[in-house]
Amino acid sequence: MKDDSTFACPHCGAELPARAKFCRHCGSSDEDGWKTESDEIDADDDFDYDEYVREEFSENAVVSSKLKTWQIVVILLILASMSLWVLG
Repeated sequence: MKDDSTFACPHCGAELPARAKFCRHCGSSDEDGWKTESDEIDADDDFDYDEYVREEFSENAVVSSKLKTWQIVVILLILASMSLWVLG
């Protein structure tokens, strides 16, 4: 016989099977005592999304075109192998 009893998660209120060991919606479990506080980070009230977009995607944004050491090594290896192939 199938047990169809359920209970509400004490944290988020989702309906769970009576034998559930954790909530698939919020992650609360027997191990953490069916937590009552959320682990979510509170949004920063001072954050201005429009200002962020202006700063990050403006015409004056600085673009770094400096080659990294590994990129220089790869370019030199490609040039050396091409030279050997042409001269070989």
